[in-house]
Parts: sequence; C-alpha cells; structure tokens
Amino acid sequence: MNNRISCLVFLTLFYSAVAAELAVETPTTASLAEASPHWMWVSDLVFNAAEGGKAFLIDGDSGQMLGMLSTGFFFASALHDSDYQTIYSPEVYLSRGTRGERTDIIAVYNPKTLEPIDEIIIPPKRLTSVPVVGHAAISEDDRFIVVYNFTPAQSVSVIDAKNRMFIREVETPGCAEVFAAGPRAFNMICGDGTMLTLRFDDAGDVTSVRSKKFFDPQVDIIDDKMAPYGTSWAFFTMSGMVQMVSMGDGIPVFAEPWSLFSAHDLAHEWKLGGYQYATICESTAELYVLVHQGGKYTHKQPGVDVWVYDLKTKVRKRKIPLSRAATSIYVTQDEQTLMFTADAEHSGVQVYDASTGKHLHDVEDLAANPMLFWPVRL
Repeated sequence: MNNRISCLVFLTLFYSAVAAELAVETPTTASLAEASPHWMWVSDLVFNAAEGGKAFLIDGDSGQMLGMLSTGFFFASALHDSDYQTIYSPEVYLSRGTRGERTDIIAVYNPKTLEPIDEIIIPPKRLTSVPVVGHAAISEDDRFIVVYNFTPAQSVSVIDAKNRMFIREVETPGCAEVFAAGPRAFNMICGDGTMLTLRFDDAGDVTSVRSKKFFDPQVDIIDDKMAPYGTSWAFFTMSGMVQMVSMGDGIPVFAEPWSLFSAHDLAHEWKLGGYQYATICESTAELYVLVHQGGKYTHKQPGVDVWVYDLKTKVRKRKIPLSRAATSIYVTQDEQTLMFTADAEHSGVQVYDASTGKHLHDVEDLAANPMLFWPVRL
C-alpha cells in the first residue's frame, strides 16, 4: 500500500512539473497564400441536411481543398468583388436550427482567412431551391448586390455592398434569375419571352425596361443555365439552341440563335444536361457544354462528354470524354486553362487540362452534393 501511495505521489509531482514547463498556447488564424486564377469555389447544397450548406475552395494545380465556408440553408452563391478582397454569400438561417424564425443575410467574409467579418440583414425571401447561377449577382463596379426572391411573388433585394446595407426590394413579376449587365445594371429572364433590365443610380434607385420578345416559351423555352462571356451572356434552350446576348451598356442586344446539335446529333438524342452545363473560355472564345444521350425531360441528367465549340465559327472543335459523369462544369480564364467538373449526386471534383482533355486530379471526399462552381476571378 505504501509503495502504491509513493508511486502516485511521484507521478503527480512528475506530471505537475511537466505541465508547469509547457508554454501557454495562443490561438492563431491561418491565412491563405496569394490567390490564383486556378482556385475555384464549389457550393455544396447537402441534400440530406440542407441547413448545413457549405462552400469549398479548391486549388486546381494541386488538387487540394484549401478551405471551407459554412453557409446555411440551401446555399447558392459565392460572390466576390473584382479584386478578390471581399466574399459575399447570401445565406439563410432558422432560429431553432431546422425550424423557427427565418433570417436572411449577406454574409461578408475575408478571403485570406475565410473569417466572417460582417453581415447584412435582408428580407427573408431569397429563393431556397436547387441553386443556379442566377440566384444572386454583384454589379461589375462592385457597388450593388442583387438577390432573387420567390415567395412565390417574384422580386429582388438590392444591397449596397460599399456601405453594407439593404436598400430596397424591387418587384419583378414574371421575371426570374439575375445577372450583371454593365456597371450598374442587371438583367432577368421573363416568362413571356422577354428580358427585364434593372438600372441603378448612385442612391440605388431603379429604372426598369422590358426588351422585345426573344424566345417563345410555348415552343422552346430558355433554360436558366446561362454562361458569361465578356460583356455578353450565352443562353440555351431546351433543344440546344444558343442565344448570345450582348449587354455592354445594360441594354440587351440579341444575336441570331444557332444550334449546338446537327440533325444527326438530334436523331441520336444528344442533349444538354445538368445544373451548370455550360462555360466559356474568353481568351480562346471556346464554349464547353456537358452532353448526354437521353429523351425528353432529361435536362438534369449528368453529361458523359464535354463538347467544345468555337464561338466565332459556331463549329464543334473537339470532344472530351469525362472520367466521371458531371452535372456542373467551369473553365478558368488564364492561358493554362483548367476545366473543373462535378456531379451533384456524388462527392468529389475532377480537374482536367481544358486544351487537351487530360484528366489531372480527383479531389475526393469533397462536398456531399457539389452543385455550382464559382471562379476566383483576378
């Protein structure tokens, strides 16, 4: 017994002495390296636990995940200003976790540390659904953020990003999604086949103009999977028609539509499919689209190949077979262009050399449901 007591006393004194010598740890915050044009944000909807939305930052060169944001219910958009000094994320939270009073915010993050630095309360009306690119947008001059609302009344919330304050709600009956169109303008697609332009002055006051009808919703509807191209946007119909719309001064100018698919392609039921099925490399004027073979109503089906088109000649240049089917795609805008793909129903992201189609990386065990890519534009 005495030996046991002596042993316990010795051990107590020993560990007390060791503990006394340990330095007090001071928590620190890590910072990311200088941002790269090969960095890509990917949004995670988390279908089975939608209150736990996330955004993951991927380095396309190393194939590594660099960081993560926790972004609340039905996360959709990771916006940032033109010099990547601030990240803006429209987010939804409920007071009791999965129920209770709803609060909608624009969360403001430091892109170096990924710490939340501010939040802007907005009306609790943001569309909470499977996300598409047009759920929110930031103006080209970084001044205003516009968030699409659906209650089911349609409207947009206008946020002053410079002063970090909600300004007003603008009703937009019959018009959905938002995308930047010049320094102080946003456009929306309308159910009657027209386009709505919203123009803002310095105070955030808005004027609106409707365009002429540019598609027939009863014949071949425009999908909500548009892709930016400089001061233009590419829109796509369910049949695979491409509608380029120039928006340099905010007023849409519609080019002549053209088809992605030949009669032979259509006979073999080649179609667009996915949640973000088109992307454009501006330096090469190349359009990349996800395609699959399927019947009517397969527009959400993953693509098995990527078809690449020259936007100047409107001719398909090459096909890229994918290592894994994908519902989302994005290409970087530098000379060493990378192509990112993901399937919303399977964890992980794939990285390719966009010019050769060579498969470079699998970023495994990343995101439960990777939905949309949001590039780091520098």
